Amino acid sequence: MNIIDSIIVFVFLFGIFWLGSYLYRWIGSPDDFYVAGRKITPFILAATLTATNISLYSFVGVSGTAYQHGLSIIWQTWTGNMALVFAGLFVIPILRRLRIRTIPEFLELRYNRTTRLLVSVLWVFRLSFWLGVVLYAGVSAAQTITGIESFTFWVVLFSVIIIVYTMLGGMWSIVLTDTIQFLLMMAGVLILFPLAMKMVGWLPGLIEKLPSDHLELVRQTGKYNWKFVIAIWLLGIQWACLDQGLLQRTFSAKSTKVVAKGLVLSGIITTPFAFLWIVPGLAARVLHPALAKPEFAVPTLIVQLLPTVILGFVICGLLASQMSTIDSNLGATATLFTHDIYTRYFKRKATTKEILKVVRIATVGAGLIMIAVAYLVPYLGGTVDAYLTIISIMDMPLFVIAVIYGLLWKRTTWQGAVAGYLAGAVVGALLKFGFQFEVSMVTFASGGVALLICPLVSFFTKPAEERKIKQVFDAKKVSDEEIQQGELYHILPSSAGGKLSLYVFAAGLIIFFVGVFMGSRGLSTASLTAVCGMLIYFLGGYLRTRFD
Repeated sequence: MNIIDSIIVFVFLFGIFWLGSYLYRWIGSPDDFYVAGRKITPFILAATLTATNISLYSFVGVSGTAYQHGLSIIWQTWTGNMALVFAGLFVIPILRRLRIRTIPEFLELRYNRTTRLLVSVLWVFRLSFWLGVVLYAGVSAAQTITGIESFTFWVVLFSVIIIVYTMLGGMWSIVLTDTIQFLLMMAGVLILFPLAMKMVGWLPGLIEKLPSDHLELVRQTGKYNWKFVIAIWLLGIQWACLDQGLLQRTFSAKSTKVVAKGLVLSGIITTPFAFLWIVPGLAARVLHPALAKPEFAVPTLIVQLLPTVILGFVICGLLASQMSTIDSNLGATATLFTHDIYTRYFKRKATTKEILKVVRIATVGAGLIMIAVAYLVPYLGGTVDAYLTIISIMDMPLFVIAVIYGLLWKRTTWQGAVAGYLAGAVVGALLKFGFQFEVSMVTFASGGVALLICPLVSFFTKPAEERKIKQVFDAKKVSDEEIQQGELYHILPSSAGGKLSLYVFAAGLIIFFVGVFMGSRGLSTASLTAVCGMLIYFLGGYLRTRFD
């Protein structure tokens, strides 16, 4: 990277820093910091969600996995997109109607303060861990692209910029800078993709030069086989329903209907984007088959294929993808600490000024944990393995107690929820670190144990009073706010078109799973069947937002 490209990159970094910091004057209340005053429109919501979901974790970690293991890692993105549609149609509208700011707040509504405190503390560290993974991915790319190999230099540079503008501008800084970053990111990858394809002879050349197993979408064997697809689908559902960074954006939406439309739109439009980082990873396997680390795949292509000036703008796009993910999760972590720990257990009657001060201090604190984790990622097997390890242990038990039992079974008690969550997480950790189980098996085990322990303990403990949980279960119905806004959203549709769309949606999901299980038998049509099912599923989800 020469001086011109360096100037472009540093002007971009300064511009984002200035814009995010300028929005400091827009923050007059905690709701402005937490959820941007709940004024986000469908397009901005879809753009900021998409920017968050596409990060340097994708361009460095996922593309590196494609370089090493092949095309099947694409399901990590695709099943996540399927999950966004599912969550947007059935789960997030309920949470939006409750007008909560965090998942632990929901857990107190459904269970009690103990459950809220437990998950709050654990998830401050869980989110900070994910931040460290994304930061590590960004630093790895910057080292390769720029030739400046100082890990600490890049860690400090990225961290200071993102921490400061997130701390000052809160969710307003996040959503507006993310919209700009989304456009830059797309411009960058759309430049790199055709150049990489041209070097390998386009699609026919790529297919001819890659090992055949690298091109299988649903594999019978290997690390990312059919069992991985099922596991990552489950983890995707959990992520889309309960991820604090994602939810804080959806809670910023103007209405419940905007939430549904924004999530479905984001899931659908992001799906083809997966090829923009998967295929360059495969191309790097052909062009540079002996890289020291798989994570170097796309950064190496960038350095070798792009001319001056264009290189600078593409780097800006990639950095934008990293920053949009980090800022959202920094804001989410700070919100979680302030809203669920500080104002509940340290100072319940804190003033607006005090809350804003604490949430900004918490942003810095989360940033410091992020920096520490970034130094640990290499010891956990790299970006993808580190991320999949933590979510397979901690995320599935939370989904079980919050969504499956929390929203669907009134008899669930807080003792059952706590026992189920802790038992699932402990078993997952033992299987992963004690017995070196694969991520798919850890996911099934942690979720399965929570599914079993939660109802067993609940049966032997006193059920919650009906009035205590009434608000949660009433949120499945149309709210007074929707009636006043004139934007009704029924989770179970009332019109013939809406009902038909759900049948299409369900048929697509069934066909998808048929394709996955066909992969377990090694059938040649497994991949095609699974992809067709996914597309039908998306069609049903889109139609559902068009009909009430």
